[in-house]
Amino acid sequence: MANAYIVNQVPSSYGAAMKLLADMLVSAGWTIQASGDGLSAYSSSASVFSSGGSGANGWNNSGAWARIQDPGGVREIILQHNAAGGARIKYSPSAQFTGGSPSATQTPSATDERYLRGASSDASPSYGATFFGSGVATSAVRFQGAAMGTAPYGFWFAGASTGAGAIRTGLVMDPVTSVPEDPDPVVWYIGTTAAFTAAEITSGTNSGATGNINTSNGGTAVGGYAIMDTGLVNFVRVAGCSYSIASQAGGANGTSTVEGTRLVVNPFNAKNDALPIPWLRDTFYASTPQGLKGWSTMMRWTTIARTQSLDTLDNKNWICMGAVWLPWDGASLPSNA
Repeated sequence: MANAYIVNQVPSSYGAAMKLLADMLVSAGWTIQASGDGLSAYSSSASVFSSGGSGANGWNNSGAWARIQDPGGVREIILQHNAAGGARIKYSPSAQFTGGSPSATQTPSATDERYLRGASSDASPSYGATFFGSGVATSAVRFQGAAMGTAPYGFWFAGASTGAGAIRTGLVMDPVTSVPEDPDPVVWYIGTTAAFTAAEITSGTNSGATGNINTSNGGTAVGGYAIMDTGLVNFVRVAGCSYSIASQAGGANGTSTVEGTRLVVNPFNAKNDALPIPWLRDTFYASTPQGLKGWSTMMRWTTIARTQSLDTLDNKNWICMGAVWLPWDGASLPSNA
C-alpha cells in the first residue's frame, strides 16, 4: 500500500478528529475488524461509520469505537473516545481483540491488551482526559499525520492550535531497530499539550527528570511505552535519549543539544540536522527490565526545539513537531493558519 497522510485538516468535533486517525490508517492498509457507534450500530467485521458527526453511524458519539488491525495482520489497536476530548486507546501486540462481549457501546478485549490512554473495564470505560485539546470542538486545532504503507507500518498523528501552533495531541507507533529476539520491536509514544517536547520524550534518563519515569501506562500517562521482555509481559516506560555536551570546565552535567542552546544549524550548509533517537530504560529506573529497546525509525531530534509544526526538512520528506522531525509526504507545506 501507499503511505497515507493527514495534511492541514481542521475538524469541528472530537469524533471527526478520531475519524481522521482511523481513516489515515485504513488508507495505509490497516483494516477495521469491528466497530460500534456508541449508540446502537455495531459490526463484528467492519466499520459502521458514515461520518464524523453525531447520531446514527457517527464517530462523534460518546463511546464510539473501532478495532483496527495492521496490514500484516498482527498488531491491533482500539480507538474510542467520549466526545469531550478524552480517549481510550488499547493495544494488542499479537493476541488481537477477539474476546469479551462487544457491542455498539462496548469494545472487545485481548488477552495481551495494554492501555495507551484511558483505563477501566470495557463495560464501564474511563477516558484519559484532554487527549484532544478543547479547541477541536471550535475548529481551532489543525491535524497532521503519516502512516507508512509498508512493513513495519509505523504511523504518527498530531494536532496543533491554529494560529499559535502549540501542540495539543500526539500519538506515534514507532518501529525500532532492535535485536532479532525482540518479539514486539515498536515503541508507543503518546502526549498531549507537551507532546514532542524534549523534556517529555527524555523523561526518565539521568538528566534528573524523574517525575514520571515509572508511571504506568494508560490513564493520562504520557511518554514512550514498550514491551521489554521476550514473554510480552512487561509493557513499561522507556525514554528517548538526547545528546549532551559537557562543559569545558569539566562539569559533570551536560547540556542537551536538542534544546537549541548548544547545537544549531549545520556549519557547512546552514540547514537543520536530524539526530537519531535511541529508546531505552537505564539504571535510573527503579524497576527492571532495563536496557536498550532500539533506535527510532519515525522520529529524529531537530537540534533546535520548536513549538510549532511549520518547518520541513529534506525536500519536505520530514515535518517538524516540537523537538522532533517526523516523516512527511515530500510535497505539502504544513500550516497553522
